[in-house]
Amino acid sequence: MNYNFNWNKTKKNVEKIINQYTYYCLSVDNQYSNKISEDFILNELKNEKIDNSYVPISDDEKMKRINFVNYFRMSFNKLTTDEKKMIYWTYLDKEHNYDDRFIANNLGFSLGYYYIQKKETIIRFAYALGVEDTAN
Repeated sequence: MNYNFNWNKTKKNVEKIINQYTYYCLSVDNQYSNKISEDFILNELKNEKIDNSYVPISDDEKMKRINFVNYFRMSFNKLTTDEKKMIYWTYLDKEHNYDDRFIANNLGFSLGYYYIQKKETIIRFAYALGVEDTAN
């Protein structure tokens, strides 16, 4: 497939969003864990009271972070189940540190086919997030 955008910048944009998401979850999601349901759906985050008297976050900053987390989750949920698994196992599951070979085997893909699908997944996720870089 011929894409009219910069692959390296697009991938970096997606990875930047994923990193920001993981940090924001640590600060505003009381239920955040490295576990995900069997359907690989991420639920919307509600504005709940956070007992964090040591490092207070303003209400405006908290809402900004919650909105960002929900934007990420809505975009993630648009992906197919296999795509969600690839993103989750590659970037979000900090406990297991899966390698590409494990993910490919778990999805029933050859390693070569997995790399093709992984690139397509990152591209689709970039479009879902609205962070594809069209500059060449």
